[in-house]
Amino acid sequence: MAGENKPQDEGPQVSGTSRGWLATFDSLQVVGYRWFWFSLLSSMAALNMQFLVRGWLVYELTGSPRALGLVAAAMGIALMLFAPLGGVVADRVDKRNLMVAAQSAGGLLALVIAILVSTGAIMLWHLVVASVLSGIIWAFSLPARQAIIPELVEKHRIMNAVAISSGAMHLSRVVFPALGGLLMSTLGVACAYYVVVVCYMAGVALLLRVPAASGAAVEANASMGFHLAEGIRYIRRSPILVALLLMTVVPILFGMPYQMLMPVFAEDVLDVGARGLGFLMAAVGLGALAGSLLVASLGDFRHKGLLLLGSALLFGVTLILFTQSANFYLSLLILLCVGVVNTAYLSVNNTLLQTNAEDQVRGRVMSIYVMTFGLNGVGVLLVGELAEHLDVSLGVAIGGGLVLLFTLAMALWRPILRKL
Repeated sequence: MAGENKPQDEGPQVSGTSRGWLATFDSLQVVGYRWFWFSLLSSMAALNMQFLVRGWLVYELTGSPRALGLVAAAMGIALMLFAPLGGVVADRVDKRNLMVAAQSAGGLLALVIAILVSTGAIMLWHLVVASVLSGIIWAFSLPARQAIIPELVEKHRIMNAVAISSGAMHLSRVVFPALGGLLMSTLGVACAYYVVVVCYMAGVALLLRVPAASGAAVEANASMGFHLAEGIRYIRRSPILVALLLMTVVPILFGMPYQMLMPVFAEDVLDVGARGLGFLMAAVGLGALAGSLLVASLGDFRHKGLLLLGSALLFGVTLILFTQSANFYLSLLILLCVGVVNTAYLSVNNTLLQTNAEDQVRGRVMSIYVMTFGLNGVGVLLVGELAEHLDVSLGVAIGGGLVLLFTLAMALWRPILRKL
């Protein structure tokens, strides 16, 4: 069982204790988690730069918001289809080794695209196929990344560890989008893709320092179909898990597409080009990093449900405000706020899912959580169609309004959330 893989008897290896503001980084005192955190930072640097460079490349090739939606949807749909299978695999095999294999495949795929760009052979269909393959790769990697955290740290550190992990993802969004924009504007898209490959491989090397688990969460004596059905039944029997997964679906489907459509805002709304696009994405990342550190500093905060609902409400409000700005610097400030509240709600939601799922099914529960992120691509396709025929700002504003209304409805319809 997963609980037996975690070194609970002797406690996780730690290199010291945290006091004062250093308690924000409490989980990094755990040696195995620290290596995991650095590998996550490298992996997310690769992914976030890849998103930015790919989006710019698609828009340069086609000039079409619809094409941006198509490429994003290709990855999202693949992620949705394969994430449940990835969760089953994560519960049956060593999670670290699964992440190493997936990360290596991601680096190889990025290398192929880099070569195609370098030789001038890149076409839109290459990027669509690569997006599908990326979705499959991350469908196996992300459930394992989410579910391994409680195996590396003690229970009272889980919220801190989830938030610090989120901080790693968003720290990469501060530095690497701006670096990607700079590389594209000076050395070209191919150079940026080669940097992505290096980041993926660095992540693999760091993952190899994470201790391997002593066994899988479940014995592989039943079929994968049985274990998948078992996980779905487990979720359906838990009103808390159902409510938390619903709180993931709508904000991701209608709120998150703004990120994939940022090239349209940079080029057509704010007129700031590739370098400006990098700074817009970096502003989101900086806000997200601040939001992660804020949640991490709360420790084992008691009123997580209220924090979840409040941050989701503010996410909808700030998205609407962003669509009303035609000034680059004001847009940077608003995106900073978007990043803070978006990350706060995601971190708290993730923590509540982790702590309300039992060890033996956590991989499958988190695979459904990851599956919902595939809806982001579907949302980009929907909003991209609105942008194609109407206006990108209107599409994103409608999405923000739906997030706002849905969160208010959940606060009233599911009072269990307010009590978490």
